[in-house]
Amino acid sequence: MAYGIICAMDEELAILKEALDNGSTEHYGNNDFFIGQIHHQKLVIVKSGIGKVQAGITAAILIDHFKVDSVINSGSAGGIGEGLSIGDVVVSSETAYHDVDVTAAGYEMGQLPNFPARFPADRQLADKILQAAKDNNVVTHRGLVVSGDQFVADPKVIAEIKKNFPDALCSEMEGAAVGQVAYENDVPYVVIRAMSDVGDENANVNFDQFIVSAGKQSGQMLIDFFKNELLKE
Repeated sequence: MAYGIICAMDEELAILKEALDNGSTEHYGNNDFFIGQIHHQKLVIVKSGIGKVQAGITAAILIDHFKVDSVINSGSAGGIGEGLSIGDVVVSSETAYHDVDVTAAGYEMGQLPNFPARFPADRQLADKILQAAKDNNVVTHRGLVVSGDQFVADPKVIAEIKKNFPDALCSEMEGAAVGQVAYENDVPYVVIRAMSDVGDENANVNFDQFIVSAGKQSGQMLIDFFKNELLKE
């Protein structure tokens, strides 16, 4: 089993790179892919860059070139659901695009033609990650993660997203693109997001202040997950 892990930013990637054993680096396209192990689990770790296109391209490379068996998108997000606090972690049950609108042609909000409106995450993989978090007393939530090429801080934008996706827990800029590529290739995936802000008018300040700790939080959950997988072997 080989896991591909996508992070958007250096702050989100750092803790995983530090934990990587027997590491090597392969430059492919415009990215450096870090290959190695954490708790004897085979990994390919990469910073995709921010946004849906970057995330989708990177997921496709992990699947096609590096032949990973599953893809995990780890990082930070803005909480827009009820009961979320900075530092809480959301594990996706599914992902959707909040900025796609082909409703004039009869599709659901967020749905692209020839694709489902939402991309279901792999339940077994999500269950294992949630269990590792529970074992380490991390506050977790499971639900819909929505994605768009937009840093969401305006309350009016948040209200519009919540109107279209009332069950959304958090908003970010990559997860649904990873979900679409995973769906297209029939590869298991899941998105993990630590809350760096709660999607309000203070989001810019909170993001800058908490991005490092949020990246560590989501990364540490993965390290704990890999440790659990080792103990089960």
